[in-house]
Amino acid sequence: MFDTLCVELAETEGALMRLIGLVERRGFTIATFEKSEARDGFATVTMRLTARDGVRNPDILSRQIGRLVDVRAIFTPEIAAASQAAHAPHQWSQACPPRI
Repeated sequence: MFDTLCVELAETEGALMRLIGLVERRGFTIATFEKSEARDGFATVTMRLTARDGVRNPDILSRQIGRLVDVRAIFTPEIAAASQAAHAPHQWSQACPPRI
């Protein structure tokens, strides 16, 4: 089963490597990976993930990613689509509220 996560990540040295390393160390395989062009120092990384052993919890991974210093927000594509459709500010996942 695949889970998709979108991460708003700072364009700083090593940020992308820390994100990928965390995903790999926590037992997930990245099936697809897409990174948007940076705006205001942040880019959106969209990853389609699958658990290596099938019992890993993507919600726990989301919380762990949210603790990385370069992560401003983490959300699912459904949240992003609903936010853009309503022309409202992003509604971030409760697992990782936006950093100010």
